[in-house]
Amino acid sequence: MNYPLVSIIIATRNSQKTLPRVLESIKKQSYPKEKIEVLIIDGKSDDQTRIIVKKFGYKIIDNPNIDFVSAKYLGYIKAKGKFAMYLDSDEALENPDSMKIKISAFLSNKKIKGVTNTGYKNPSNFPPISHYLNEFGDPFSYFIYRSTMNYKFFLEQFKRKYKKYYEGENFVVFDFSDVEELPLLELVEMGGTIDLDYFKKQFPQIKKDPTLIAHFLYLLSTKKALIAITKNDPIIHYSVDSLKKYLSKVAWRVRNNIYNADGLALSGFEGREQFQPVSYRLKRYLFIPYSLSIIFPLIDSIYLSVTRKDAIFLIHPILCIYTVLLIIHHYLLNLLNIKPNLKTYGS
Repeated sequence: MNYPLVSIIIATRNSQKTLPRVLESIKKQSYPKEKIEVLIIDGKSDDQTRIIVKKFGYKIIDNPNIDFVSAKYLGYIKAKGKFAMYLDSDEALENPDSMKIKISAFLSNKKIKGVTNTGYKNPSNFPPISHYLNEFGDPFSYFIYRSTMNYKFFLEQFKRKYKKYYEGENFVVFDFSDVEELPLLELVEMGGTIDLDYFKKQFPQIKKDPTLIAHFLYLLSTKKALIAITKNDPIIHYSVDSLKKYLSKVAWRVRNNIYNADGLALSGFEGREQFQPVSYRLKRYLFIPYSLSIIFPLIDSIYLSVTRKDAIFLIHPILCIYTVLLIIHHYLLNLLNIKPNLKTYGS
């Protein structure tokens, strides 16, 4: 194989606890090292993050805006590879052939313009709450999308919900161009890889609107491009190491969407809405009655705890109430024109 250059883009902000695992997983890849460009886009870290990067010998690009959307946008602009792979600073590749599988998918069919990993795998030494985050992210996301990121179910749910274009030995290819409700599939995390040359030629609007970085799948659907999901290729996600940190992440997501801090809400649910039918957009308003009913979240929590064989999902009703209270609280503050301190993600 004539291996093309692949740029790996990693956004960091005080990532010293998890970043070494991510960088080690890149070092263990069977893909030719001289064909890998690693770009660390750092948002003013004041811990050991930058020292760790220098020890591994990778390039650091300063992110003056700190936030991860700006970081991923800078990586998109600065990357020199034919392909670009996005890893978060807490996402490690488990399969040493992960990069080879992705590139082989691209080379197998010129219509494939995006490839992602098999889903998230829980680290063995992390608390149970990380299982919930790795499965759905947060209660609101579960309610809206009913889509799992767990590597045991991730690919199977796509095969069940969407028509396969074809299935190979190491990946499955999908065509989402005629799907009315597009799935939650972000190509700027979880090892998502894009044909960077194609994107820069076909979507010049990304240079003017950094929030489009989070919506690669939706852009590709307008061009009838194909998406591949790899097999037996999970990402080990070192997401949160405490319940307190998880609740902080949920609180940040609520604040970000309500106040649209720095326009970043358009990179999340608010931005995804523009690509979905009107009926789908209205679903958001049902989250509050769903949560306050108690019974519906309880039914979901029992179903999830049984199918996942994990009691942590019994916390789902409590997290629903917590999220609703945050939504109501911040909507009231917003109506009073009171804005809280909008910190960076997860803080």
